[in-house]
This record gives sequence, C-alpha cells and structure tokens, in this order.
Amino acid sequence: MKLKILQISLLLFISSSVFAEKTEGIQFFHGNWKEAKVKAQKEDKLLFIDFYTQWCGPCLNMAKTVFVLPEVGEFYNSKFVCLKIDAETEEGKLLAKKYAVKSYPTYAFIKPENEKIVHRSGGRKSSEKFIALGKAALQPQTTSEYILSQYDEGNRDQDFMINYVRYMSSIYKRDAVKAGFDEIIKNGGKLTEPVIWKLYNDCISGYDNPYLKEVSDNYNKFVELFGKEEVDKKLANETQYCSAEVMTTLCDFEGKEFNIRLKKISDNIHFKKDYTHAIKSIDALLADSTLNKQKVIDRLKFMVRLNKRYGADYPDEWFYKCVEYLRYIAYNDTTRDDARIHYDYALALEMMLERSAKTGGEIPENFKAAPELGKKEYSSRPTELKMKPKYRKK
Repeated sequence: MKLKILQISLLLFISSSVFAEKTEGIQFFHGNWKEAKVKAQKEDKLLFIDFYTQWCGPCLNMAKTVFVLPEVGEFYNSKFVCLKIDAETEEGKLLAKKYAVKSYPTYAFIKPENEKIVHRSGGRKSSEKFIALGKAALQPQTTSEYILSQYDEGNRDQDFMINYVRYMSSIYKRDAVKAGFDEIIKNGGKLTEPVIWKLYNDCISGYDNPYLKEVSDNYNKFVELFGKEEVDKKLANETQYCSAEVMTTLCDFEGKEFNIRLKKISDNIHFKKDYTHAIKSIDALLADSTLNKQKVIDRLKFMVRLNKRYGADYPDEWFYKCVEYLRYIAYNDTTRDDARIHYDYALALEMMLERSAKTGGEIPENFKAAPELGKKEYSSRPTELKMKPKYRKK
C-alpha cells in the first residue's frame, strides 16, 4: 500500500514538474550583481538585465504578458543569466548610471567577464520581437555594439545596413530608420528585391516617403512579386491617416475606400466640429454588414474616446452618441483583455451620470434598453469562446 502511494505521489510530482516547465517564463536570478556575474561566467552565458521602475507601465506590461510566456522563458533561461533591476534602488541606480539607462524598460546584454554591454534595446515588445532581440545579442554582427561602431566607421554594405535599419527600428529611432533605408536605396537597393521589400514592409511606416508612391504607381508589378493581400495590407496600413485628397491620387487597393471614409469622419470630428455629419457616417459604418466590424472598432475607439477635461464642452448630441459608441465597442470588441476599452466605457458612464446630475437632464432612453446593434449583453467572454451546452434533465 505504501509503495502504491509512493508511486502515485511520484507520478503527481512528475506531472506537476512537467506542467511547470511548460508554463513558467523567465526565471530571474535573485542574487546580487557579483553573484550573477560569477554564475554567468561559470555557465558561459551573457547577463540579461531588465531595467525597470515601479511606476513604469510598459515594464509591468512586459512582466505580466511577455516574460511569463513558456517560449520566452525557454529561450532566455537557456541562453542568459537573467536579472530584473529596479533602477531606483541603491544598487539599481549605480548599474543604471553605469550602463547609461535613460528610459524604461531598458534591456541590456552584458559580458560577465568585463561587464561590457554588447547589446541594448527597450520598450514594450511582442514575444516574437523579444525573442528576436535575444537572438540578436548572441550573434556578434547583429549586436548594437557592432552595428553602431561599424556605422560610425562608415560601413554601408547592404547586408550590414539592413541589420542597422532593423536595429534602429527596434529602439524606435524613426529618423535613423528612414535615413538608413534611404541610403540602401541610394546605393543600389531596389524595392522590388524581396529582402528590401521585407525591410520596407517591417520598418518603414507612413505615407510621407517616395516608397508608397512607388508601390502605388507600380501596383501590378508589386502584386505580381509579393501578392495582392500583402501589398494591399501595406498600402492600407500606411494610408490610415493621410488626407482623403492624397488617398484619391493613389491606385485602387483593398481598404482604400474604408480609409477615406474614416478620415472624413475624423476630419468632421476634430477639425470641422461637424458632429451631425460624423454621427451619420459612423452610424452608417456600424450598420454596414459588408465591413469587418473589428476593423471599424479598432479605428473608431480613438475617435469617440471621452476626456473629462474636454467632455463637458461637447454638445449633448455628440456627447451621448460617444457614450453609445463606447458601449458598442465595449460590448463587441473581440479583444476582451484590452482593459482600455472597458475603462473608456466606464469613464463615459460616469461622465454621463455627472452630466445628468449637473444639468438635471434625463439619461436618454436608449441607454435603458439593450443596444440596437451588435451584442445585446455586456460580457467579458471572448467572442470565440462558445457557451457551455445546457444538460437536459432525463
């Protein structure tokens, strides 16, 4: 009997261990700086430091959503000795000064034997980009130390410049990204080359550059080379905020008319203050069954967000419609874990109650009933999660 209990306990321990291995993220070392260096040298690894502060939003986001992922933990635990350093503690201040940390989060990859930084980056990143960051630190020719020194020495080889542009993009140096890409083209690179196209697709944003026009003017050629879906997606992404007048000069692509409609709505709201036409256009968007409603929501939520500082100045017509639109977004956004949409809706409801109390006006009747469009109930359940079937009584 004791043997059987021991076997069961062992199985449970093994099962829980396997489960833990699959679910845990980065295991941060809890010793001091000297101990971390000794450990890294002994294991022949680089040190990885996440410099953070207690008040840094992106730092907390990375800790809660990226560092905990199994694939992130598997990579970083196997390649680095990882530390989290609060840059406002006594030791943290010294290390942050030593490595010229000026923003948070900052990620530093350091050789333990000489305490020299070989690669750095920062900011909020997806798990894929965060793993790519770590991989770059392991390859001498993709580290920031190598890239910056080679650029200063005048290296303008195309392969090197591609790495330079990608690195500058990873640390959000938009001017350097643009200048580097321009230099690649100036030195003979062609937008029609797959490697250059991918770099453009990944790193060059906006419509205020010659490359978008080149794609538009040679649309059929780019579609033939890279496919209509990819080309249309790039054109649609980069023209979201350009004027309707500029957009009409471009070729026809999937998403063009949608962007024009949204830009006109934005202009009516923010520049013309023509709320009547904005409401009419937004209502038409929400009622249009041919449109992807999530795409509508993704663009609309920034246009109808209410702010306590300015909300009181909005006329009733626009104020109450904004609350209605924010309700639609909170009910129907498929990204249920985006806390901002729920915060915006809650704030709008609070402002509506305050407005009603201040003016003595009644809350519009439509807020006392289920919404006319979209989901009828407010729920935190993801759209793709189906309801559990009800069991029938025998």
